[in-house]
Amino acid sequence: MIRPSHPVQCAMQLLHEISPLSPPLAAYLSAFFESKEYQPGEYLLRNGETCCNLLFIARGLVQISCEPSPAPEIQGKGIGNCFLMEGDTAIPESFFSHAPADEYMRALEHTTVAAISAEALEEVYTSFPEFNYYARRLTENYYVKAIRQSKALRYRRAADSYRYLEKQCPSLVDRVPAKYLAGYLGVDETYVHALYAKMKSQQVTETVS
Repeated sequence: MIRPSHPVQCAMQLLHEISPLSPPLAAYLSAFFESKEYQPGEYLLRNGETCCNLLFIARGLVQISCEPSPAPEIQGKGIGNCFLMEGDTAIPESFFSHAPADEYMRALEHTTVAAISAEALEEVYTSFPEFNYYARRLTENYYVKAIRQSKALRYRRAADSYRYLEKQCPSLVDRVPAKYLAGYLGVDETYVHALYAKMKSQQVTETVS
């Protein structure tokens, strides 16, 4: 028996954590997964393409953005960004609408994913109706993460947005490169470095106290 690739194992583990998969469902489902690998800067989805795959991120960091690049002149212009990492599922609007995307998905780190097509998912739903529960939970988790990150942009001051993001998604603040975090917050990269240094200094002071 061929052992599933690491990305596929991660995807199956994520589903098991939602609720244990029955052996028949696990065997049926794993046969549809395809492993994909992306280098930093490589696009998983481009504006104008239709997203045909649900992606389980096994390793790496992905940015979903309405901008094609982090150029300073277009950073922070009301652009909605979302960052995803290990254990997350990428479900852009295009996947549901079957229409060309108006956003980009780009790897910020070396990234590996397990992909399953919309057509394959329909077969799984038909053969195993109980899998609809897993799909609902995955969609809910993706929605909650996207909402939490979008809420960070509701604050008028970038410092408050940074604090909210640090509290709700601490691993993102530590991993997202400053230039991308700057575009997300609508400030320049130097300001993000200053915020990071200030927050770390406050944490040290609180620890000592």
